[in-house]
Amino acid sequence: MIDLKINEVDHSDIGQMNMYLNYFAKEENESNDIAPIGIILGADKDEVKIEYALGGISNKLFVSRYQLYLPKKKELEEEVRKLFEINY
Repeated sequence: MIDLKINEVDHSDIGQMNMYLNYFAKEENESNDIAPIGIILGADKDEVKIEYALGGISNKLFVSRYQLYLPKKKELEEEVRKLFEINY
């Protein structure tokens, strides 16, 4: 499930998505289906608020910020480089 928010993602958005995932897993999934995944894309997000709102949720639920434009190649390369530095 994908939810696109035009404003900042709020804790209520996460709770709502978690409810949808729980419903879908219990009522719609067949026994051989994998668990549903929820993705919330918002115009902005508060990292601390999202961290606490996602705490303790066992569903696969992801929150990210979308951009209205594609980054330039140099900007994209720099972001990928930063990710590698953080993770390795």
